[in-house]
Amino acid sequence: MSTTYLLVVFLVAIASLLFAIIRLKINPFLVLPGVGLLTGLATGLPLPQVAKLIGDGFGQTLGSIGLVIGLGIVLGNLLADARATEQIAALLLRTVGAKRAPLAMNLTGYLVCIPVFLNAAFIVFMPLLRDLTRTTRLPLVTLVTALTIAGIATHCLVPPTPGPLAVMGTLSLAPGSFIGWSLLVALPPALVGLIAAQRFGRQAFMQIAEASGKTPVTEADGRPVPPGGLSLLLLLLPILLILIGSLTAELLPATHPARPVLAFVGDKNVAMLLGVAVAGWLLARYRRKSFEELVAEGGANAGLLILIVGAGGSFGAIINGSGIADALVQTLSALHLSLLWLGFLLTAILRAAQGSATVAAVTTASLLAPMIAPAGANALTVGLAICCGSMCCSFPNDSGFWVVARFSGLTVPQMLRAWTLTSTIAGVVGFAVVLLIDWL
Repeated sequence: MSTTYLLVVFLVAIASLLFAIIRLKINPFLVLPGVGLLTGLATGLPLPQVAKLIGDGFGQTLGSIGLVIGLGIVLGNLLADARATEQIAALLLRTVGAKRAPLAMNLTGYLVCIPVFLNAAFIVFMPLLRDLTRTTRLPLVTLVTALTIAGIATHCLVPPTPGPLAVMGTLSLAPGSFIGWSLLVALPPALVGLIAAQRFGRQAFMQIAEASGKTPVTEADGRPVPPGGLSLLLLLLPILLILIGSLTAELLPATHPARPVLAFVGDKNVAMLLGVAVAGWLLARYRRKSFEELVAEGGANAGLLILIVGAGGSFGAIINGSGIADALVQTLSALHLSLLWLGFLLTAILRAAQGSATVAAVTTASLLAPMIAPAGANALTVGLAICCGSMCCSFPNDSGFWVVARFSGLTVPQMLRAWTLTSTIAGVVGFAVVLLIDWL
């Protein structure tokens, strides 16, 4: 088939995805493989091959990241239920001082939203933010912006949250390398949140009415709370294990007896499983719910996300097997548009259109994966560019938009500035860092 025809089919497929998700309100888990099936038929693929590609794409994607997504959500549940996330915030607040509370909240968002979903983390921290507003006399919008923008930076860039994890798996990136670079790339966007927080705090238009009630960090219905140092260690343990495994592969000789053991412990699945086991054991006396309850809740919360990520793999497999990916490579070569720019812009557009950062990242990664090698692009920087694009353009069709608005008291006009505009600027800043890394 002609390149023009394949590109038209691709555009129709993307438009159909957006129409079904946004206008018809159909879940992406059904839309992605459904549109993929129709795309395969439109490009003339044999019926058995269409069915095989959908199944293989789903299985291969989840085979690499499905377990880590589930374990990451369970770890987040354990930390939140034991109030370990709040203790991390308190530790950072003591470290930098009350006068630097925005910096403490910025660091808290950066760290906590690595394994914990931003929506859940924000709900957990909202009572603390209101308490800090009363004790420090800082505007609430300052603390909200500092926390949420840093949080969305690591939520969209650093595994084990589903979006970056799916990008890492789909593009077959080395976990240690990707996590290390994503932690670095997330720092400037987090700093954007801190700068914007200070600016919004001085603007009368951005002030939020203070709500009644007080929920100090140290009062947890009579239960003890874990030490801040322990909480921070449990939060970072899986990431440290993965990084150790990657460094082992680079630094130790292949014949060194410790290398296979450290590589095993540093495997992303093993590291996450160990992190959950250690957190479950050390936080046992601080939990309100049983370990079994938290695991069951984590599995329930992970279920739909895992299905959506796998469905994105199905759609990507059809795009690859139908020849559309090759047609896109040829077109991009003629337009001289790099995969970095395509990954960033396409993800941002998809995020704006349908709301979910995870769906946007999964879809774009699936589309670009087969194009990277023929185009001679760097898979690592393409993956980082996709993740930066998923930070941008969060409008009222995004559930996170309304979670922040509802629990903080920000109005829609205020949200468009403190959340939508600021997170988009943060994504652009992150992408600029990625361009610099790729150039170097």
